[in-house]
Amino acid sequence: MFISKFSTEDWQGNQNKIVVHLAQNWTDIETAIRELDAHRKTLVTLETDDDAHMSIGGGRGKYVVYVTFDNDVFSYVVDPSKPDTDQRLTIGGQEGIYPAKLCVDLARTLKAAKTFSEFGTMTKSVNWEQDKVLELV
Repeated sequence: MFISKFSTEDWQGNQNKIVVHLAQNWTDIETAIRELDAHRKTLVTLETDDDAHMSIGGGRGKYVVYVTFDNDVFSYVVDPSKPDTDQRLTIGGQEGIYPAKLCVDLARTLKAAKTFSEFGTMTKSVNWEQDKVLELV
């Protein structure tokens, strides 16, 4: 495994119960992702011992997935076939509006997460789009 741990959220009202799990096998990670429901369980974060991580948010067939290796450049899994509209999705316990192309299906989500978890790379079997963090000067 490339990742050392993964965390899950479980919102109960306005209280979040974060649980950190040791990354021992893909099956446990896949189960956590499949449990995302865009209501109480809204975020899984795949973590390393440095800045590299992947976050998977949402649930119920719509997921927003990003990976970063340095906390400066973020790459998102995208579905370029989606229309140029926005969708509401709850991630990290908060509802937000996301471009439809960022709300990808479970198959794309699992492909991206498995490759990152095991090898620390971005799979070529999904489409990625890069976004940079803006710094105020």
